[in-house]
Amino acid sequence: MIDGKEETLISGRKCYSVTGKDKALRMFVDNLRTSNKFEDSDIRVIGGIDANGRMKIILAGHFVDEVSFQDFKKKFINPYKLKQEN
Repeated sequence: MIDGKEETLISGRKCYSVTGKDKALRMFVDNLRTSNKFEDSDIRVIGGIDANGRMKIILAGHFVDEVSFQDFKKKFINPYKLKQEN
């Protein structure tokens, strides 16, 4: 499973973080890369793997500026979670 939340970078810019198991997170990123809304965005992997074996990525760039966090959850996080549950 993956989880997402809105955060702020040290620079003060808004970003979205997504955490999850390595395999699930890689599949999620692949899904994002195939989205046309993701075209102008950056993905940065930060923090590596935490104590629970979860990775964290940060989404920044035009994608975050153009898509609200509620839309991000609705269009990307929630459908991916449903797909993983089935």
